[in-house]
Amino acid sequence: MLTNELNTPESRRLLKVVDEMREILHYEKISLPHIVVVGDQSVGKSSVLEALSGVQLPRAQNICTRCPLELRLKNISSTETEYATIRCEGMSEIRINNFLEIMDKVTDCTVQLAGANLNVSSKPIYLTVYKKDIQADLTLIDLPGITRNPIGGQSQTIYKDIVELIEHYIEPSTAIVLHVIPSSVDFTTSESIQLAKKTDPHCERQLIAVSKIDKFDKDIGEKLQGIGPGSMALKLGCVAVLNRTQEEIDQNISFDEMRRREQQFFRSHKAFQDVPEQYLGSEQLVKRLALIQQERIRSTLPSIIDELKKEIKSKKSELKQMPPPVTSEMDCWALYTNLIKKYREIINARVHGIYDNEMQLEIEEPAFEKSYLSQTTTRTQMFNDQNDERIAFQLYNRQKKCREKLHNPFTHFFTSEYKKVVLKLLEENAGVALPNFPSFSIIERLYRAEQSKFREPCEELIESFTEYLKLILIKILNQVFIEETNYKYQLIHRLTDIILRTIDESEEKCCNDI
Repeated sequence: MLTNELNTPESRRLLKVVDEMREILHYEKISLPHIVVVGDQSVGKSSVLEALSGVQLPRAQNICTRCPLELRLKNISSTETEYATIRCEGMSEIRINNFLEIMDKVTDCTVQLAGANLNVSSKPIYLTVYKKDIQADLTLIDLPGITRNPIGGQSQTIYKDIVELIEHYIEPSTAIVLHVIPSSVDFTTSESIQLAKKTDPHCERQLIAVSKIDKFDKDIGEKLQGIGPGSMALKLGCVAVLNRTQEEIDQNISFDEMRRREQQFFRSHKAFQDVPEQYLGSEQLVKRLALIQQERIRSTLPSIIDELKKEIKSKKSELKQMPPPVTSEMDCWALYTNLIKKYREIINARVHGIYDNEMQLEIEEPAFEKSYLSQTTTRTQMFNDQNDERIAFQLYNRQKKCREKLHNPFTHFFTSEYKKVVLKLLEENAGVALPNFPSFSIIERLYRAEQSKFREPCEELIESFTEYLKLILIKILNQVFIEETNYKYQLIHRLTDIILRTIDESEEKCCNDI
């Protein structure tokens, strides 16, 4: 009857969709409904999960669950073959036909994700069990038990790591927290309860699986119903589960037999005679979890779909802003050619005095440009508009300043002082040429005296051109390539080297031609 109630095609389809979405969105910020199993180390978490799933899981005195184990229970018809599948990051999905192998396969995945030193990992293991006796499709996420003291090769931060992992899973409002607490323990002192109350102070999405029920204290009946000392008044309640003893495990007692023994245990003890059936047994726990799961999925799915639509819209917007994909050498060459063409067009426009605003691209100065500016600040202070992209205008201004410098140092040829210098040279060179015909060497000496004054202004002009062109050409280069974020920096670095080297070579040639 329970299987028919909970395993409707729609319910199973919804759970399958949510499981797939949770796996795909594991590293995203979208929270999907899930049931998280938490508790201290060695409280019987593995035994509870075994009772629910009907398969044996790794168990040990020390920490045995070291990665989130997403356990997916699937009911199948009596004519289908029972099997399980397991996978994790770095390991392909494996089909398991013999359920006795599940424990070893989970251990293998754990070592793959968390290593062999008993440390923990946040990467999940996905174990799906297809069995005929599963009451209802159910997905549980088993987390490492809280351990306070590192052992062996464990990290010294093992406690902090586990607590952070638990908090990550129980914090979303879509999470249901299943605490596993021994019957003899005061529920209010459980650390997992304290952690969950930080994000669920009214205990509206928590329930307790009471383990090791064969070691119950007095008044356990009231305690299960949230009454009396050591109890917790949880909205989702408590359910007691009978764990397999080590002797029963060694004797390989089947899970079907354990369910029969569990029912007999609750019927035979007076402490449970007045406790309603809904608080007793693994079957009741499965039923309660399945009902909670279905209600949670149906109530949260509309908001999750809205959130996904917003995220998809945002991602589509990001995709539109991304550069076109480069998948072949031809695509790469075409893109490079277009970018260089655009770069040349902008430079050509600036040189010819075209300064339309459409071509003015405002960007943050790249790290190279900032560094280069800091190195040349003192040299370029004479021009307050070094970043002005009006190339023709800026080059003209520099030429104008150079002309002024060339004019100022010339000797005043018509002064008496200059006349004395010329007459002295004529006297010193008398007899070299015919009278009234000055020697050519005199003209050459006078010319060289003036020519030497040209070099400094010309060198300053070339240097000024060089500094300005380096800055402005690199700036425009970054503007052109700013959207090509996938391959910008390697290409920019190479083209920057070419531009700087070409300008330096031109500077050297110009200086030699003065």
